[in-house]
Amino acid sequence: MSTFRSRIHTIALFAAYLAGQSAEAADLNEIVRRAAEALKADWAADPSYACLERDETQKHGKLTSKTFEVVMIDGSEYHLPVANDDQPLTPDRRKAELLRLKQEIERRGNESQTARRARVEAWKKQRDENGEILLDFPSALDFQLIGEELKNGRLAYALSAAPKPGIVPATRAAKVLTGIRGKAWVEKENLHPIAVECTVIRPVPVYGPLASVLPGTDIEITMENVGEATWLIDLVSMKLNVSKLHLVNSSTVTRSTYTRYRPNADELRDLLAEADRQ
Repeated sequence: MSTFRSRIHTIALFAAYLAGQSAEAADLNEIVRRAAEALKADWAADPSYACLERDETQKHGKLTSKTFEVVMIDGSEYHLPVANDDQPLTPDRRKAELLRLKQEIERRGNESQTARRARVEAWKKQRDENGEILLDFPSALDFQLIGEELKNGRLAYALSAAPKPGIVPATRAAKVLTGIRGKAWVEKENLHPIAVECTVIRPVPVYGPLASVLPGTDIEITMENVGEATWLIDLVSMKLNVSKLHLVNSSTVTRSTYTRYRPNADELRDLLAEADRQ
């Protein structure tokens, strides 16, 4: 799905509850392992689904939004515009965008092997970078079991998370994780993430001295069940505080929602049928 969604996609993770203190560590480790495996399966399944993505940004007192239909075409994403500031495209603009979609499908179908490989590898590289947090989350944080809670209508295990002492982060994602505290909820029955809330507790340099994420950065993520065993993100809400060159501080609030998940092949088929009717 979108870069923003994929970047944040794997923060929502891990929880457990056990009354017997002597067995707690072993059971927590097992639940964390199973939760990590489930989330990796979700991550792998994500490109098989199309969705409706709405990205909202508030900066300097101005609120803007863009809505897209996100589909996979021959190995990488395509964003089909749907609305700007919640105003649907005009019929003529919709027709033009559907024509561009058909043209892009044709263009990708006629790519040379070299061009296709470069396009797909570039998309995968970006996606893999976004997924670093998936691999780094369990090693960068210490977890404390809180108990069972009702979250988004489901019984869930609740878990607090804090930076693990002494970790030397090897990736940008790991750097961010060393500066957060958070709480995650995992659906009890199948151990899939439901939601996460976290906040940055100390400045985290993400581009050397060029930029740092500051305390006051808050993230909320929720997930939904889109298939028998697949859960994907339906909300990413972020208040991002950043300093640049230690001189300029900026604050941006973003909210991205993801709805209408359905198999990518079905969505692409229906879009092409609509294009042919124009």
